[in-house]
Amino acid sequence: MSQINTLIKPTHNCNLRCNYCFHEKYGYEKKLLDMNKLKKYIDLLSENYKYINLVWHGGEALTVSLDYYEEIYNYCDSKNSKFMFSVQTNGTLLTPKIVNFFNRTNTNIGLSFDGLNNELMRRHTYETLEGIKLLQKNNYNPGAIIVINQNNVKNLINEYEYFKSMNLSMKINPMFNDGAAVKGGLPSLDPNEYIKYFTNFFKYWINDKTCNINVTTCEELVNLVLNEHSKVCTFNSCLGKWLCLDSDGIIYPCDRLCTDEYNLGNIEDITSISEVFMNDNFLKLLEKSILRRDECIKTCEYYKNCYSGCNANSILSELEGINISCYIQKGILKELKEYILNAKYNIQDVNPTYSRILAKRK
Repeated sequence: MSQINTLIKPTHNCNLRCNYCFHEKYGYEKKLLDMNKLKKYIDLLSENYKYINLVWHGGEALTVSLDYYEEIYNYCDSKNSKFMFSVQTNGTLLTPKIVNFFNRTNTNIGLSFDGLNNELMRRHTYETLEGIKLLQKNNYNPGAIIVINQNNVKNLINEYEYFKSMNLSMKINPMFNDGAAVKGGLPSLDPNEYIKYFTNFFKYWINDKTCNINVTTCEELVNLVLNEHSKVCTFNSCLGKWLCLDSDGIIYPCDRLCTDEYNLGNIEDITSISEVFMNDNFLKLLEKSILRRDECIKTCEYYKNCYSGCNANSILSELEGINISCYIQKGILKELKEYILNAKYNIQDVNPTYSRILAKRK
């Protein structure tokens, strides 16, 4: 087989523990993924895949020592597969030594940073900003995930301008009631308000000829409308393409579905990665996904601009029988699909990113 994407959680430990984090429901145990288990997982992946896209996650991945990463990177180098590494971090623990290691090993670094709302929702803003400066000083062009909730949904344009001023690319994640967000008493994100303010922001972005950063959420929306495809797992069936190895050695289909219902087996008990995809829990999830997509094909005019969306979002964002993630995506497409299609008639006045995506149109 050609490629597999895998997210690995070497620990659940986190130094921030943000008050909306979905990971709170799994706990923040400091236990470290056993190196022998991790090496066995690498062995099994390498036996089946030529290309392995490996993402370090958590918890906070940088609470793990650099020695741990150096050992596993050296082990990966001994395999015939080609590895592509990324790490998702809050940026507060970055040091010149860590950045040098990730730079030397061609590891992409993604950040979690809530912009103008960061101190309220995540804290330790100064440390994060220092981490961003350190990355940029070392020739990284980082991007950050910004979580949008009821506190900042009206300020999307201001957040965008702030990210532009920092030359920091951004990806927008709406906050759903999951994990700490349920217990923390945070005001729920009103889906209709999100649709309204995201629509306003998108029109601002697409007409911004001075845009100097990537805005993944907007770019993928344009790509889905113009080209009807996406590489982002949110708009693709990721089943069979992604796996998650948790810090206890258990494999799951996704880091947001790390519960008994989606347990695909412990790495200690598995002799081939194909066993994961024949696990009853995987087959049940696959069947559920196929049925949902078949229904979307029959009933939804936006299927080719969404492809039924994310499995985890579908499962976790239901509220009173309504798939909130689907509701939001439909609402956004209803407002913006024709707007996106018609933008090509004023190509000289739009964001240059739109032109690049249009050039790839089938």
